[in-house]
Amino acid sequence: MEIEIVRKSIRNFLNNKPRNTAAISSWLSQMNISLNLDLAKFLEADEFIVRIGEVRNSGVIDPSYSLSEWATMDWTEHHGRKSEIN
Repeated sequence: MEIEIVRKSIRNFLNNKPRNTAAISSWLSQMNISLNLDLAKFLEADEFIVRIGEVRNSGVIDPSYSLSEWATMDWTEHHGRKSEIN
């Protein structure tokens, strides 16, 4: 699948609410979309998607491990949230 189509699909998925990296990865699998890329780096490279925080203990076996939470720029502007990493 073309990368730009994947980016737009992820933006649409994030449009209603932020999601963590695992949720995005799971959703991509359900949509039969496979990326042979680091998902976090892929999301960071998108100018319309921002990392807004970290989620701890989100079904992860190791409690010291955290997942990034991602949202669209439109969502953050509408809800008054800033990206965590500029």
